[in-house]
Amino acid sequence: MHLSIVTGASKGLGEAIVKGLLEKGHLVHAVSRSKSGIRHDRLSQHEVDLTQLAEAEMWFARFTDAVQPADVDSITLINNAGMVTPIKRAGEAGREELRRHYDLNLLAPVILSQLFAKWLKSFQGNKTIVNISSGAAKNPYKGWSAYCSSKAGLDMFTKTFGFEQEDEDFPVKMISFSPGVMDTAMQEVIRSSSEKDFYEIERFKAYQTEGKLRSTSFVAGVLLDLLETEFENGRVYDIKEFL
Repeated sequence: MHLSIVTGASKGLGEAIVKGLLEKGHLVHAVSRSKSGIRHDRLSQHEVDLTQLAEAEMWFARFTDAVQPADVDSITLINNAGMVTPIKRAGEAGREELRRHYDLNLLAPVILSQLFAKWLKSFQGNKTIVNISSGAAKNPYKGWSAYCSSKAGLDMFTKTFGFEQEDEDFPVKMISFSPGVMDTAMQEVIRSSSEKDFYEIERFKAYQTEGKLRSTSFVAGVLLDLLETEFENGRVYDIKEFL
């Protein structure tokens, strides 16, 4: 039996990943601020606000107390939760909105990954962590200083974590996965911003009008297929490699 944990699981790509994992027979623990409409006997839903790091740590402690790794063959953590806001130029965002952004996009996956590795240090089954990245990790966009830097930081954490795991007897494999442009609520938030705040807004509006937004179910399928291969530890993958 395979067990998977998915954050940001109530909508968008996270929800599509949950559906795909259930179709593959996994036990799935979905973590988000609100429950999705999915109901399944192999699905457990957990309401957790990952912008509150102490709450996230307490949830993980309760979760690991209730789960026995010996009962499963593999365990996967997919750090999917994230936000694009604040869409503002550097110097215009407030401290609290920046804290929420970096806590969710960077610190939460870093902390959960470290807790995951400690919890399963002696577990000899397959252990995998996926960090959902973005093309913004490599390319600067005016108005996205927070988003670009948080995703770039997450990619470097992936590379370093994978490098460090070479020293472990039972290593955790970690990758980043950049899903490209998808038809999600995040895209709606981007399109509702202003050109003053986000210089590339017209290009992102064109993704929708020209039908260039991929479905979340398609992207989830590409990712889950990748996880069934001998992928490279610490590598940042881009969906464009598989199209």
